Amino acid sequence: MKYAVFSDIHSNYEALQVCLKKMQDLKVDGYAFCGDLIGYGPNPEECTRALMYLKNFVGVMGNHDICLFEKEFSRWFSEYANLAMVFTLKNLSSKSKKFISQFLTVYNGEHFSMVHGSFTDPYRDYLLTPEQFILNLPKWQGNVCFVGHSHVPFIMSYREGHIPQVDVFYGRDVTIKLMPGVRYMINPGSVGQPRDANNMASFGIFDTTKNTFRLLRLPYDIKAVQTKIEAQKLPQILSDRLPKGV
Repeated sequence: MKYAVFSDIHSNYEALQVCLKKMQDLKVDGYAFCGDLIGYGPNPEECTRALMYLKNFVGVMGNHDICLFEKEFSRWFSEYANLAMVFTLKNLSSKSKKFISQFLTVYNGEHFSMVHGSFTDPYRDYLLTPEQFILNLPKWQGNVCFVGHSHVPFIMSYREGHIPQVDVFYGRDVTIKLMPGVRYMINPGSVGQPRDANNMASFGIFDTTKNTFRLLRLPYDIKAVQTKIEAQKLPQILSDRLPKGV
């Protein structure tokens, strides 16, 4: 099986279109989404509709997604994130809300596990350290787990008796061979709002036959997204940060 692994779209339709086209060109068999479909960006409805009809799709809920249904999670949001959520609620159909409501909190499947933040706190934790890796190890099954939330593509690896290793992905296209007896937590980065000083959309391909994970970075029309953000009078920071990748 070949899975497209992606996260943190944040209503950025231009970036999502480019990534989905590449996924289809690569003939993936399924789609694994690590959460935060909405928030920040100008096209929540279009992005949701784009995922709604994907075959063999599984998604987990992100901290922005959960705010559609449980408003108390927005207490941890910045002012501009809350303003974007008000916009999202006004521009998302009931059909799209229902689709997002079916996302899981955590996923434990045959080939991989998945959560947005961490298994100890799915909506608030940014899983970034070896200590967090160890705390989460008993909470998921198998050798591969995908996470999102930080918008930074990385791979954590752990062999029993050793200290977990953390490596940030650099470069446009890199393939990692996943080794037997090693457990991995992998963040595919962000489709719609990268934060690793690289403004290109980020996602991965997990090949269960070859036992590899490939990270891809793709350019998209940032100016088109900025124009939409400004036309909708969303906070200026949401436009300014896109070309900087922060």
